[in-house]
Amino acid sequence: MTLPPPSEEILKKIDRIRQRFEKELETNGEQYHPVDIERVRNEQWQVERFVTDDIYQLDDDDGPFKALCDSLKWKKTFNVHDNNEQSFPKEFYELNEVEINGRDNDGHLIQWEATRNQRKFKELETVIREFMAYCLERLDRTAGRDGFIYVTDNGGAGLANVDMDLNRFKISAIEHYPQGLRKMYVVDLPWLLNGIMSMILAFMSPRLRALVHYCKKTELTKFMDIKHIPQRLNGVREKRSYPMDIRPLETMGKELNVDEKFIDSFYKLYKLQRTIQ
Repeated sequence: MTLPPPSEEILKKIDRIRQRFEKELETNGEQYHPVDIERVRNEQWQVERFVTDDIYQLDDDDGPFKALCDSLKWKKTFNVHDNNEQSFPKEFYELNEVEINGRDNDGHLIQWEATRNQRKFKELETVIREFMAYCLERLDRTAGRDGFIYVTDNGGAGLANVDMDLNRFKISAIEHYPQGLRKMYVVDLPWLLNGIMSMILAFMSPRLRALVHYCKKTELTKFMDIKHIPQRLNGVREKRSYPMDIRPLETMGKELNVDEKFIDSFYKLYKLQRTIQ
């Protein structure tokens, strides 16, 4: 559902936050990316989402201002504006089945993902976090004020597919995009992972926990049109929505700072065929 337009009081508060941000730039401008600076100046939603966050009182300017600044600093730290879709190997998208496709019945943009192929790689720790940050930024920018949902396919996942540190990172990342996430569908969670999921929920703020919804793949049509649901989840969609011109990991070793030994072990783990020997 679309958010209501801001009131006059909210518009005045947005102006005050923008004025404070300009003063912040005078002393700490290097901590913010030029893209975000321009968005704060010219895009109302980039400030409004913090101002209207219901964890703050209407007369509280300090809370929204700090949250805005923290969010923009976080974005610069994880290079969300300096990366693009081609900055990451195609295996990141395909193995994790990360794609944006369709909207739910309330008009929220859908990001699909799966956990059964997730693994923890020390060698890729930094770039995987940048990938997650980039995907979240891409999703949020595409969704705008309409917001987005996650549909996470857990079918076939086990304990080996759980990375608690990465889950903590994802949760903290979502908090930097207030009013972006509208629902998180946890699909076909194996009973073996119930305890793990309880631990993940404990990391979440109460408002994020309230957005988590457990369901079976056969129930997804209650929330979205079957044409958006991939076949693996009992839908009819055949085509994947992965980015174009993305390169395989084996061609990105130097960029990602991984050697041939690691690349070879990665491909063997997933039983993938290398094209470059």
